[in-house]
Amino acid sequence: MVKVRLETSREHVAELARLRDPVGAVEELIWNSVDADAEYVVVTLERNDLGGVDRVSVQDDGSGMSAESCEEYFRPIGAFWKKRSQGSPVKKRALHGKNGRGRVRAFALGTQVRWTSVSDALGCRQQLVIEADRRSMDEFDIGDPEPTDDPIGTLFEAFGGDEQLNSLADERARSSLTAAFATYLEKYPDVRIEYDGRDLDPAAERLHVRDYVLPSPADSADSSDEPARLRVVEWRRPVTRALFLCDGQGMSRAQLKPGIQAPGFNFTAHLTWSGFDDVDSEDLAFTDWVSHGPLADVLSAARDQLRSHVRARVDERRREQVAEWRREGIYPYKGRPTGARERTERETFDAVATTVFRHLPKSTGTRRTTFALLRSVLAHEPSDVLRIAEELFSLSKQEREQLSRLLDRTPLSALVKASTAATSRLDFLAALEHLVFDPDAKNRVRERSELHRILENECWVFGEEYGLHVSDRSLDEVLRQHCHLLGREKPTGPPVIRPDGRRGIVDLMLSRASRHRHDERHHLVVELKRPGLTLGLGEFEQLSSYAQAVRKDDRFRDTRTTWDFWLVGNDMTDTLRELSHQPHNPPGCALDQPTYRIWVRTWGELVQDCETRLRFYGQQLEYQSSTEHAMDYLVRNHGEAVAVLVADGTIPATRSADAVVAP
Repeated sequence: MVKVRLETSREHVAELARLRDPVGAVEELIWNSVDADAEYVVVTLERNDLGGVDRVSVQDDGSGMSAESCEEYFRPIGAFWKKRSQGSPVKKRALHGKNGRGRVRAFALGTQVRWTSVSDALGCRQQLVIEADRRSMDEFDIGDPEPTDDPIGTLFEAFGGDEQLNSLADERARSSLTAAFATYLEKYPDVRIEYDGRDLDPAAERLHVRDYVLPSPADSADSSDEPARLRVVEWRRPVTRALFLCDGQGMSRAQLKPGIQAPGFNFTAHLTWSGFDDVDSEDLAFTDWVSHGPLADVLSAARDQLRSHVRARVDERRREQVAEWRREGIYPYKGRPTGARERTERETFDAVATTVFRHLPKSTGTRRTTFALLRSVLAHEPSDVLRIAEELFSLSKQEREQLSRLLDRTPLSALVKASTAATSRLDFLAALEHLVFDPDAKNRVRERSELHRILENECWVFGEEYGLHVSDRSLDEVLRQHCHLLGREKPTGPPVIRPDGRRGIVDLMLSRASRHRHDERHHLVVELKRPGLTLGLGEFEQLSSYAQAVRKDDRFRDTRTTWDFWLVGNDMTDTLRELSHQPHNPPGCALDQPTYRIWVRTWGELVQDCETRLRFYGQQLEYQSSTEHAMDYLVRNHGEAVAVLVADGTIPATRSADAVVAP
């Protein structure tokens, strides 16, 4: 007999053993079996008269351990034979463990442990027995080899286990082992693992699987490496959530916490990357502590993708559940949403209903009535929905917190207001494009009575930060508003005149305070021209005269105020285009002075700027304005201004048009 002592401290062995984790111990022993080329592994839980688990055994048909190699198997920690091997002994399968922990994890299953291993060595079959005791976990007694006719393989047995072994009989233990070996069993379908009388069957337990390719780390040493891949597996039964770090061959090397919030999801994530191949498993286990570099980048990308996956799956689950309610005839809404408010109301209903659904009685009639009540609450008193849900459905603490977070972030009243504002702007932008770009419309739209009257109520087109202060008023009114905004007394003296002695009428004057200094202001004067007009030097000189009137009148002078003057039209002459696109100025800027600038802008540029600002909202609301929606908005909100255009057919008639234009 040989007594082998582990080459490490007893305290370190006790730490590695993780005596309170019997499921993890069984997992390590199974990995040792399959790394030894086992095709069939059987985990047996022996129960006492009370039904509790008091003994555990793991039997495999692998290559076994010979006397010649046994000391190498059991003596070192960290310098394990698997680190030097390119695969399993015979079948060259990818190896899982490379740190030799399985033999010490075994002490979590009993106070005494024993391996009985049969192998072919030196031309004959030999049996070897290795025993150890928890009281001296750094010592293993290796018996002398004896001839035997028993089949090749290894039997592990643990004796003297305590009540914590009962956790092995819990269905959660089977689910956790199924998740841990899922990728391995898929890679090697010839391997079979039987646990407590039934095979581990990942395919039958998977509920949903999705694969992602992640971006390569910016500072990866080898740009030719395969990109990292993330597989997210949702399970039918509860599992211990985990993020497995897998090497390039898909073998799990370390296990981290997912690091995301995902109520109601039973999942594991498997991050496969060749960059993990040469990193020690113990170091991989501390990847969360790495602040920068390729490892940190890959892990961060994986968690970002995992969050996106969960968000997408929450929406998918809700849609699937709603589709089922529709089939059952209990969903309280019919057809498609009639507008932004109902669409938002339905989204909130779906979120609340899927949260409380499991608390509802199975009766179809009761569920239909409950859903009708919930719809009524959302339609009339959305702020009461959380209180009513708590009172009626006895939600768990986690469910209340989840629902509260949802409603706090997206209260229905705010959702309705925000979504309505966003979709209205999308509709108006589509209507504006029709007015200024449609070949028939642009030649009929008039400047003051139509285009100007519409835009004075849609000043967001020129910038979200501006407020309207002057519309179709003289330069005298511009001066009064300027003084008012700066806190000055009402101006006195002669009228404000242009260089040619005439008074000017400004289409629009908008203003905003400085983002950084509230005592500074910026004014925007907009001169609108009908879309059918080609802008030329005459229109530019008109706007320039407004700028000169402001510059020369001492009452406007203020070092805290800057001005922009915009000339807006659909097209311009080549001369004006050359003037407004000078190399030393920003595109469109014809004159750039310390206190004022003059710009020539096209409707196309303005529409494009607005589309850029609104693109995010359109995508989030999944809303695309149609011609019917756009014209309906224009008639409802600017009916008087467009009455003539509706009457002559310039604006396509909608149902709303009947209320504005008499037949």
